Amino acid sequence: MEDRTYLLESLIIRSRDYGEADKIITVYSREQGKKTAIAKGVRKAKSSLRGSVQLFSHSQLALAKGRAGFDIITQGQVVEPFLDLRNDLDKIVNASYLAELTDLAAPEHRPGEDLFLLLLAALYLLAFGNDHDLAIHVFELRFLALLGLSPNLESCSHCGRKAEWTSFYLSPVRGALICAACHREDDGLISAGTVQVMQKLQSLEFTRLPNLRLSRQNREEMRRTLSAYLDYHLDYAAKARRFLK
Repeated sequence: MEDRTYLLESLIIRSRDYGEADKIITVYSREQGKKTAIAKGVRKAKSSLRGSVQLFSHSQLALAKGRAGFDIITQGQVVEPFLDLRNDLDKIVNASYLAELTDLAAPEHRPGEDLFLLLLAALYLLAFGNDHDLAIHVFELRFLALLGLSPNLESCSHCGRKAEWTSFYLSPVRGALICAACHREDDGLISAGTVQVMQKLQSLEFTRLPNLRLSRQNREEMRRTLSAYLDYHLDYAAKARRFLK
């Protein structure tokens, strides 16, 4: 006989009211990727599910296969509630951007453990770290890498000049850096120092990232160039970024 119940380690990325007391919950899970399910009666004050399906929560959920339509969330246990992500306006906005970008990028029922772990790590960095820009940009760069769209930040894609001592341009079209000597397009100017910071964001362990210090120039250049790069390669990135505005 087919087992109609299963468990998902989940991050809650979207929630909307449904009917009088239910909610439609979209999760990004470790086992199945993105999935939408219904939490019945969760808006009632005495519901045992309320904490485990709060937006941004990291939860272990038990689900039952529905006979028609959505599967049903029957039980939940909170692993990390990420309360700060729901109580601080700036963190709400940034966490919403990460969740929306994940939601728009991920098809239903396609497993993606790497994206789950990336989103989880970025939410921890955003919730408990002191640098929101760092959390956003490390997610963007590693998100692009998971999609096979990571920019080459090692050298000029035309002449091979190393990204060490001069300013470069980040070309969305070429998916790489272009040095000033080879530059012919309207790409985003980016200093060698910011390139080096981006290289660290691509490669450092998450436990070491809070020690990284970003200058005002680093922040402005990454915001401008990564926004343009994401918008060129991903049609939905601009929609997700509306949360930041």
